[in-house]
Amino acid sequence: MERRMMLLLLIACYVTITYSQQCRQVVTTVCDDDATFTWTQKIEKSELKCPGADGPIGAGEIDHPTESCFLGSLGTDIVTRLAKIEELLESPNNSSALTSPTTTIHTAPTKTSPITFCTNSSNGAYVIDGGLEVFCEDGWTMLQRRIDGVVDFRRGWEDYKSGFGRVYGEYWMGLDNIHEMTRGGGCRLRVELWDFDGNQTYAEYSSFSVDSPGNLYRLRVSGYSGNAGDSLIHHDNRPFSTWDKDNDDSFYDCASMFGKQGWWFGTFFGTNCFFVSLNGIWGQSTETGRGIIWYTWKGLVESLEATKMKFRCD
Repeated sequence: MERRMMLLLLIACYVTITYSQQCRQVVTTVCDDDATFTWTQKIEKSELKCPGADGPIGAGEIDHPTESCFLGSLGTDIVTRLAKIEELLESPNNSSALTSPTTTIHTAPTKTSPITFCTNSSNGAYVIDGGLEVFCEDGWTMLQRRIDGVVDFRRGWEDYKSGFGRVYGEYWMGLDNIHEMTRGGGCRLRVELWDFDGNQTYAEYSSFSVDSPGNLYRLRVSGYSGNAGDSLIHHDNRPFSTWDKDNDDSFYDCASMFGKQGWWFGTFFGTNCFFVSLNGIWGQSTETGRGIIWYTWKGLVESLEATKMKFRCD
């Protein structure tokens, strides 16, 4: 009984708090018929592990190397939190307009009937032909989403090739999958952006694809429209780079210098590594180039809160 209760508390903590920037401290008690055990005692015994960490709670690191991992405080409001989880999971999908990025991240379980590609009637998580799980949004296929820093985007080449995260949350589809789905041509890209004040903007590109692994997954993008400014055009024909596979033409190792995220880096006007960096470190950064950047909207210092990158192929 005690282990079951601890597991339920751990799951509830993970879903509700989701480590946003750091997990908060928990001082809650787990009881059974015979004994009372505090989480602190469990930590001291190293019986609890924090997801993604190498050690017990308090010792490992989750999303930010400088932040210790603590679980969120549930206390006496566990019932309220669980009710909130249920409410969010059952909330209807509403993605027809550019509104809050959190309106579409919660969805029903993945639909297991395979579809060939996302259509206007496809909303939510699907398994498409070949077994790939995707998130559809009114005919668009999500390839990247940033919301709250839950998923660590500071990853190496293999992770960016294969993909990571969850399709209904923070997510990167994977370069191999993006290439396979866009190599036939006729694809468009839509990028939606939010700042920490709730302001929104977007950019669309009438032509979009990602090259093969042999060509280092070069980005092909053109035909801008929108109100975010055409920052991404500077990354057209740039190869993809990560901290452990530096493919950019810069004198610097751009991925390592700016947060170890993967992106289509390059040299711009002699010094810049990028004008767009949507896989940067999540949070309200005050350091140049360290955050989630769209230059023509917020410059190189102000980091964005949320992003969506999605495509559709006619």
